[in-house]
Amino acid sequence: MAEPTRARSVLASVLPALALVLAVLLLLVPLRLFQGYVPTPLLPFIVIFLYALYDPDALPAPVIFAAGLLQDLLYGGPLGVWPSVYLLSLYLVTGQRTYFLGRARDVVWLGFGVVLLVAMLLLWAEMSILSGGWLPLWPAVYQFVITGALYPVGAYLFFYLRARQGVREEWQV
Repeated sequence: MAEPTRARSVLASVLPALALVLAVLLLLVPLRLFQGYVPTPLLPFIVIFLYALYDPDALPAPVIFAAGLLQDLLYGGPLGVWPSVYLLSLYLVTGQRTYFLGRARDVVWLGFGVVLLVAMLLLWAEMSILSGGWLPLWPAVYQFVITGALYPVGAYLFFYLRARQGVREEWQV
């Protein structure tokens, strides 16, 4: 009778990494909303933020680094850009974790926006340096807005899946 419990425990321990890899793979889906004018939201960033805040041990830095490297390889971009952005975000969130825990979800959403803004600026700066000139800022702004707008949906799914695993957390209003 211990086998279903063990299998459930193994699934619960690999679920964060699977969610992150799935989020990276979803970035590759050719989504052409509004004839391509809406950029793809940074779904892996939402996953990293939520796990770093609510369960930091579930998604360790090497897994986040590997997911960022996978994203670099799949996109065909310079290696190391996404891992650096994701790891900086991880450390920003874990550094402010005690402040955000127990706060209203609007405060956490605002914190998500601040960390996302820092991450997007770092990404834009890295890509500008690597391209040898200043890149336009508007695509990053659009992606920031879309990702920030989708955060509540990602948070709802996160807490729903955690409740299905038996983790009871209150998502405050």
